Amino acid sequence: MNKKALSALPRPKAKRQYKELRQMVSKMRGIVTAERMEVEGEDTLMINCFRPQGKKSVEPWFRTFCQESGYITQDLTEKKIKWRTAAFDYIAGFCISDEYRTESRLVLASPDDGERIVGFMQEWRERNHSNRCDAGYEFEDYIDSYQADIRDRKLAEKHRKICEKIDDRMKLFGEIPEDYQNFIEKTVFDDHNYFFYSKKKKWAYCTRCGHEYEIRKDGVYHKKIAVWNNVGQLRHNRDYICPHCAKPIMAKSEGFGRGSLLEVNWSVLIQPSGNNVMVRYFCHTKDFREDFMHPQIDSREMFRTVHTPTSREDYEWETYTYNQKVRWCYPRRHGWGWNPSEFQVPRSTVLYNTDFGFLTDTCMRYSCIEMFVEKIVPSMRRTSAWFVDQYFNFYHRHPFVEQMMKIGWYTIVRELFEDDGEAEREEFKNGRNILETCGISRAQFLLLREATYGDPNVRDLRIIKHAEQKGIRLTVDDFRELRMTPDDGWIDNFDSFLDAMRYTTLHKLKKYLTKQQIRHTHDYFDYIGWLLEMDYDMRNEFNLYPRNFVEKHDEMAKAYQKFKDKKHREDIKKLNRLLKQLRKDVKEENPVNLQMLGLFIRLPYQADELKTEGEILHHCVGTYIDRVMKGETTIFFVRRMEKPDEPFYTLEWRNHKVVQCRGLHNCGMTPEVKIFTTLFEEQMKAYELRREAVRI
Repeated sequence: MNKKALSALPRPKAKRQYKELRQMVSKMRGIVTAERMEVEGEDTLMINCFRPQGKKSVEPWFRTFCQESGYITQDLTEKKIKWRTAAFDYIAGFCISDEYRTESRLVLASPDDGERIVGFMQEWRERNHSNRCDAGYEFEDYIDSYQADIRDRKLAEKHRKICEKIDDRMKLFGEIPEDYQNFIEKTVFDDHNYFFYSKKKKWAYCTRCGHEYEIRKDGVYHKKIAVWNNVGQLRHNRDYICPHCAKPIMAKSEGFGRGSLLEVNWSVLIQPSGNNVMVRYFCHTKDFREDFMHPQIDSREMFRTVHTPTSREDYEWETYTYNQKVRWCYPRRHGWGWNPSEFQVPRSTVLYNTDFGFLTDTCMRYSCIEMFVEKIVPSMRRTSAWFVDQYFNFYHRHPFVEQMMKIGWYTIVRELFEDDGEAEREEFKNGRNILETCGISRAQFLLLREATYGDPNVRDLRIIKHAEQKGIRLTVDDFRELRMTPDDGWIDNFDSFLDAMRYTTLHKLKKYLTKQQIRHTHDYFDYIGWLLEMDYDMRNEFNLYPRNFVEKHDEMAKAYQKFKDKKHREDIKKLNRLLKQLRKDVKEENPVNLQMLGLFIRLPYQADELKTEGEILHHCVGTYIDRVMKGETTIFFVRRMEKPDEPFYTLEWRNHKVVQCRGLHNCGMTPEVKIFTTLFEEQMKAYELRREAVRI
């Protein structure tokens, strides 16, 4: 529909007869007129709707344009052109929901208007072979039927395009390898086999290797068999080792029921398609219930993923919601309580591919997935059934893992790949080589390789970087000692050891901690921190290594508390002097004597006012005392004139501008406060410029 041409049509105006009709009919919702015309060669029905205004008059409300391919509504209550796509009955307000409609209370201006509406709708229905019922056969019902048909056709077209797009992507998937069925039987279900026996028939059968055995009278196999748990006789649900294939297997008596012997397992197949990589998930079932000597194996493909150079596309074999057909579709979103069975979602998978040379010409040619599968997957704490897709996605976001894989840094890759490594990935960037990627020097790289035997972890990298920041040159022995130091409940506890190494050696420090039997190292590092803050000589071993640490710790704790109390009192006095000087300075130029909209602004009189302000307004201004004292920021109080002593808003001035102005529970500014702070900011900027000019 050409909106520009439709909006160019003259807007309808309320006629005198509409006002008379308004007075004649009580409780009406609106008056409806209709015009039929051609707009750019297309048959168009324009339905105008007027609504009551006041007690006697009416005004234009909206107009709906109906054409062969669709409809649209223009809102006439605004001067600017505004389009609405909702149905006529929703806009008119008599449709509450899809199931419930009230009385329309719309009145036709004349019978001719109703005939135009019904005539257009009937002709449209005949051309489009619509068989939708018109309910009560009123003009509103004809409009509703027409619009419902339009919506259904558009929805069908939308889903047709979606399905065509999905079908085009499915053409990328090739045929299943010829040996895939053999892979399912021999590998996927290798651990899903049983040793069936019958003592009565003196017979036993292994479903893995297909060999039959004769049982002697004493219940032992005809051939010698290695038996687990020192069980010499065959017992139901006991583990044995097959004498032919020499693999562990569970025994099942032929006479027992086999109603639950339906095994489920999943496999993963990776295939190339041009530059893209296809990952396919198959669900397999092995049914021993009917004939355990010839179990039935069924397979069905349930999930597919397309990895392109820039994106990932997921598909699943599921019921398509729109038409309820089972086909390939986009994955359905499930709630947090969704707990599917293994028939729907894999618990574990078996990877078909062992040689990944086929990835050479694809977007994953440098992913090193063969090394990931061989070196990292077996050592992971938990292996997801989707580890192939997860690794491809991980490689997409962090191509630098190729460098780490090729030099054997498997532990770092595993830590970054697993969930708890999400935040640690920020420490790396995609550099030209491993040194740029990790942000280390060649000497640090050599130290890492030697001290960690060629396989460091993320924590080792942090130790190297933190030591460089503190100017400490680590030896191989020191580094090995630090990397084995537990965090003791603290994040990066090695940082405390590095701080102490500025005054002593790691060997002496470890020896002292052991001799003093200090179980929690942070007790000692707290003690060191107190000494530093009180300007003790840290080169003096009497201070660094007291003979009785427990007594010295308690003694220094009391001394430190006195020191902090004294310092706090001095800081408060200094802040109060600063506030006094600030009030004097601003009073001279009168920048804070702003009074308007019932508001005024002032500086705090005492430092304790900041704490009180934060407690009453429930925000954190009470923690700003140190910043104010250091001159990093300035705090003002915005007050109401009728309640000058009651906290209202707190304003922070920093870097020549209002940084924030918060009220109760950190709420934003009201319009009045916003205007007030804007004017205050202008005056403060002018004041600071004048002060700067005087200094020059």
